[in-house]
This record gives sequence, C-alpha cells and structure tokens, in this order.
Amino acid sequence: MKPVAVVGAGAFGARHVAAYRSLDVPVAALVDPDRGARELLAAEHGVPHTYATVDELLAAGPVAAASVCTPGPTHRAVATALLTAGVPVLVEKPLATTVADAEAIVAVAESTGVLCQPGHILRFSAPHRALHDAVRAGQLGDVLAVSSRRDRPRTLSRLFPGEHPALLTAVHDVDLALWYAGASVVEVRATARTRTGAGAPVLVFAELRHANGVVSSIRNSYLLPEDAPNHTSDLVEVYGTGGIGHVDLAQPTLLVQAGQAQAPDWLLSPSGGGGALAAELRHFLARVTGAHPTAVVPLADGLHVVRVAAAMVDSATAGGEPRRITS
Repeated sequence: MKPVAVVGAGAFGARHVAAYRSLDVPVAALVDPDRGARELLAAEHGVPHTYATVDELLAAGPVAAASVCTPGPTHRAVATALLTAGVPVLVEKPLATTVADAEAIVAVAESTGVLCQPGHILRFSAPHRALHDAVRAGQLGDVLAVSSRRDRPRTLSRLFPGEHPALLTAVHDVDLALWYAGASVVEVRATARTRTGAGAPVLVFAELRHANGVVSSIRNSYLLPEDAPNHTSDLVEVYGTGGIGHVDLAQPTLLVQAGQAQAPDWLLSPSGGGGALAAELRHFLARVTGAHPTAVVPLADGLHVVRVAAAMVDSATAGGEPRRITS
C-alpha cells in the first residue's frame, strides 16, 4: 500500500498512526496546526513529513488515502478538501457535529465518487461483530429491542466542555442500534441532565423507534470518578423472540490498580496498534484499492447517526418532546 496521511496529531491521531504501522502501511505525513504536537508524534513514529494545513499536504504531492482525526467541528472543511482533491478518507466518528456539515461531506463524496468511510470502530470490534453475526444468522429470532449503556469519567466534561454526549460518545450506541436493529430510526425521545460546573449535559437517556418496529434505549453519562478506567460500564444488549445476546465490557480484559486505575482499551484502539482500529483501517484500505467491494459502515449510516444524535440533542432541549426523522 502506498503511504497515507493522518490529519490530527491528538490522542486518536496517534492511535491511527500506530495502527497503520501495525499493518505495515507507511504514514508519510502528519497534519496539525500545532507544530510541536505534530513534530513530536512524527519523531516518535518516524513520519517523514509534517504540515500545518491540508492545503500544504496536498501541495506537496499525491496522497493515497487519509485518516481525519481532527475535532468534530472541523470535519467538514478537512474531509471536503481531501475528497475534492481525490483523496479517499476515513473520517473519525462522528462524521460531523451538525447535520448540515454531514450532508455537505456526503454531497462532495457522492459528486466526486471518492471513498468516504465513517469511522465507527465498534463494527470492527470482535465481540460486537460476533453479536451482529449471531443476530443476522437468526440465532436470537426476530429482534425486538436494543439497549446500551456507556458510562465515562467526569474528565470528559473537562476535556470537551461544550460538546453534548449525544454527539460525542452516544454516537457509538446510535450506530450499534442501527446495526443490530437493521433499520433506520424514525423517532427519537431524549432527556438530558447537567450538574454544577459542567458546560454541557453529563447524562443523556434516549429512546429510539426504528422503521421496522424495533425500539432502542441509549444511556450515556460522564459521572464516574476522574481516575475510573475509561470503559468501566459499556454494555449493549439485543433482545429477540428467540433469546438475548449482549456484549459486556464492565470487566476489562486488563485492569491495573496501583494508584490511578488503568484499563487499557487494547481491544478497540491500543496505543501500540492492532485491535479493532487496525481492523477498521485494514477494511478502509481494502475499500481504497477495490479489494473489498462492500462497506461495513455505509456513508449513509454515518449521516443517519448524525441526524439521530442531533435529534437527541433537540428532543432533550425541548424537555423530551419526540422528534421525527424523515430521511
């Protein structure tokens, strides 16, 4: 595979670089306006070139593919610039933080015919995929409902003070609901709660109704202690006429408790590469080369997730009034 670029030198940009390297795919360039951050990450992983902007990257020569790991509000500008230049992109979740931005990205991808893959990593997680395979094989009968819980430390309120949980962490659960239910969402009811000192809600509950009659329940919170392991209470359950299946990450595979507790999320995006993130990037690169014709995460699903998450925010702001989703 020809060299790729990673846009964004933050924590998840670093994991993308490591995951590409674990696949023996060279990362030729890092893009980030923070010179210190990009040069530090480049030195750590042997990335030969760094740039402050996407324009500088494109001016330097052809790019085979790129991961977009910048903050959500910047996804539209970054992704559309790359797509317009003919560069296939994997855009980290969410596809965008507004419906208008997500629609703009989709419009450019469709008009140029260039691959744009939404970065919904849980579709590449081994246990989540195993549950999906069981559902699609009919082992649970007809799906009746999907339920998910995702609790995070209060740290997220400090790190992302203006971002609603619906558009930050709950997008994982919206995507899982779509995937397991096998149908789009047509109605959303949500409620959110805040606490003193938080700039955005710290808890959101939502009920989704799907086009095929399946109902989904989503609960996200940022209420765990600051030093809690990052994925202490992740749970998704699928209820069917023939049984129940679930993926429970409440007991991490590795837990180190010596001072601040640590539970490395190696299954999904380990800092040294591999895991579900590497599987996601492997699929992305296979899509770029044409080796894999079928999308695990269709672009339309990435857009629909943003629409549902935005409806959750709107419904919660309106005191739980239902919001219809027509497209």
